[in-house]
Parts: sequence; C-alpha cells; structure tokens
Amino acid sequence: MKYSLQVAFFYIISISFIGFSCSNSQGDWEEGKEVATEVEDPNDDFLLTLTTEYGAMKIILYKETPIHRKNFIKLVRQHYYDSLLFHRVIDGFMIQGGDPDSRFADEGEHLGRGEIGDQLPAEINYKYFHQKGALAMARKGGGSNPGKKSSGCQFYIVDGKKYTKESLYDSKTDYKKVNQYFTSLIEDPEYSRINQAYVQLGERSDTAGQKRLMKKCIPMMEKKYDVQLIDKPTRKERIAYTKLGGTPFLDREYTVFGQVVEGLDIIDKIASQKVNAQKRPIEDIKMSITVEEVPAVYVEQLLKGIQ
Repeated sequence: MKYSLQVAFFYIISISFIGFSCSNSQGDWEEGKEVATEVEDPNDDFLLTLTTEYGAMKIILYKETPIHRKNFIKLVRQHYYDSLLFHRVIDGFMIQGGDPDSRFADEGEHLGRGEIGDQLPAEINYKYFHQKGALAMARKGGGSNPGKKSSGCQFYIVDGKKYTKESLYDSKTDYKKVNQYFTSLIEDPEYSRINQAYVQLGERSDTAGQKRLMKKCIPMMEKKYDVQLIDKPTRKERIAYTKLGGTPFLDREYTVFGQVVEGLDIIDKIASQKVNAQKRPIEDIKMSITVEEVPAVYVEQLLKGIQ
C-alpha cells in the first residue's frame, strides 16, 4: 500500500504529541538526591523492568548515550517513575509517560506539560533508530529547541507499524524540499517537457500521478542541486522497519537511548486502549520501573534476539 502525502502529513503533525512544555512542575517529587548510577562490575550492564497491569517489559540502555542512560537510571533508582502514568497513547505510533503531574492527576486532566530538572543535551546516534520498542526521550519541538534537547523525565516507547520498502522510502523523503526543488526544476526551460507533463496531470486532477512524477525526478534533483532529499535507510533499518515495524519519520530528530528486548506485545496492549481527545487513556495505566545489574553478555544476547 502506498504511503500517501496525506498520511505523511498526519504523522508529521503527530510528532507534536511527543513534545512537552517545561513548567518545572515537580508535584511531591523530591529532586537532588544523589544515587549511584554506575555498575560496580565492568563486566556487568543494566537491565530495566517496566511493569504495568498489562505485563512487564525488559529494556536495555545504550552505552553510546551516556547522559540519557545515567539520568534515566538515576530516576529509576530514586523510584521517580513508580505510580506515574502513560499519559499519552497513540495506537500505531507510541506510548508516552514520565510527566510528574500524572502522579496525582484527576480523571481526564490534560497532561504532558510536567517536567523536572534541566533538559538533556541531544545524543542522537544514527546507529539507533525508531524501530518498534525503541526507548527515546520526549522534547520540545519547533524553533524554540534548535538543539533538540531532551526532556529530563518524559519518555516514549515506539509502537509504530510495519512498512513496505516503498512506503519506508516515502517516510524518509523530505517532501517539503522535494516540492521546493521540483518547482525550481520545472521553471528551467531545459525541463519544459517535465513541466508540461506535470501540468497535464494537474488538468486531469491526477495528484497521484504528479507525485509519481516528482518521485521519479528525485535522483535528478539531488544531482542537479547537490542536496539530499531522501534519508536513505540502512540495510539494518530496512529489515527492522519491514519485519518489526516502527516510526522511521522520527529518526534523527529525537534521542533513542534504549530498546525493549522482551515484552513487545505489552506495547500493543497499552497502545490499543481507549483514549480521550488528548490521547490520554480513559482508564489510568500506571507504571513502575526497576533496574538490576546483569552480565553484559546477557544484555547483548537479548538485543540480538530482537534484531
């Protein structure tokens, strides 16, 4: 099934749901506790268990995102996340939690603005992407956050969907730039035949045909204008997004710092719950998170199991 521009637009708009507005609201949470966050044995690693009424997920954290990893473990060891809610749930997209205001929130109260501490500097590593089960930090979007800094506490876990090869490339295509460069291309007399074909398609109200024409011209535009219009997925990304699923349009935009390695089905159970207009589940979904030190080789085996 082709991934339409309308669908792409919906998901671009949906990205705003991952944002948050810093209100420095801490509720009854006590900040400033110093808790050890490093493993005692260099041969060990961390394994998180996120528990809900729908079951438990096992999560590993990436060493290549040390600031996010250290911050998250510190909060877990301080029991910060215990009794907080998954306050924003979008089936086929993601489940989000960590707002301190959700601890004692009234029924139907709009959540997502709460924050503790400072924002975290982005640690966007192209090695890690938004496959199903990816753990990432929420952040403020738009021009107010050009550095893509992360929330100090709010996180999301990817639900996503499976992609075909064609729809994956569509999701990785910057159609705003495509339209911009295509307009310049067809204004050039050298490409008058392309312009004529595009106009004829428009006269027939064949918007799908116009899109196909633009897509065919992408390699030409990339070469002519020396730009990248498609964030071409790696082999690993292609396999993950077509076999496991995810949200590829979020790649390079948010810091992915962990991965669910057991309990992917729990994400589906949470994502399928009924929500209100603000995407908050009608029935509260509380969480608790614990951390343990386990042999690093065990964590590596778990990660391989979902690749």
